[in-house]
Amino acid sequence: MSFEAIFGDSLPTDFLILFFTEALFYSGTAVFLLVTDYMQRPVFQFLPDKRSFINRLYGYRVVSIATLVLSVLLPLVCLGLVWPWTGPAASAAIAPYLGGLIVQFAFEQYVQHKKSPVWPLVPVVFQVYRLHQLNRSAQLVSSLMLSIRGAETTPQTLAINGALQTMLNFLQILGIISLWSMATFIFRLFPSQPEAMNH
Repeated sequence: MSFEAIFGDSLPTDFLILFFTEALFYSGTAVFLLVTDYMQRPVFQFLPDKRSFINRLYGYRVVSIATLVLSVLLPLVCLGLVWPWTGPAASAAIAPYLGGLIVQFAFEQYVQHKKSPVWPLVPVVFQVYRLHQLNRSAQLVSSLMLSIRGAETTPQTLAINGALQTMLNFLQILGIISLWSMATFIFRLFPSQPEAMNH
């Protein structure tokens, strides 16, 4: 008896693929940051404007906290709204995103605790990957919406389709938040010339 036959559908397989994909990315990110820290730490210690550079990025932390709160609350609200109709499919679309937020927070706390010069890289790497996660989730939801269109129209299928559309709208909002957060970070990292001179 096959794996799919035991569970009745392919969702367990999808969850395993998602888990190993996410684990592979986070492992690669950890190796990348460790190597970069090893190469850049001796150089960073002798930068004349190191304190100015760090102070510019501290302002981003306020934005980062506000973004983190929104990025956690919105998916949880989404899950609460659509779970009665979509069940595990909702967690397949949202869980990698929430997991990424937790891992990013852990990475940021660790590199800041170690006073590593690589901590500005963490938001950039994770925000770019988060956009990939949201795009992948949107493709999953869109494929589910296409598959349900061929089913018989009943109150239940209409409710499921509405729940999937709601999830798609939430994913689009989260994408906008991620882009805004990344743009804010980049502007703080590379300020305009007058602002840079003030620091």
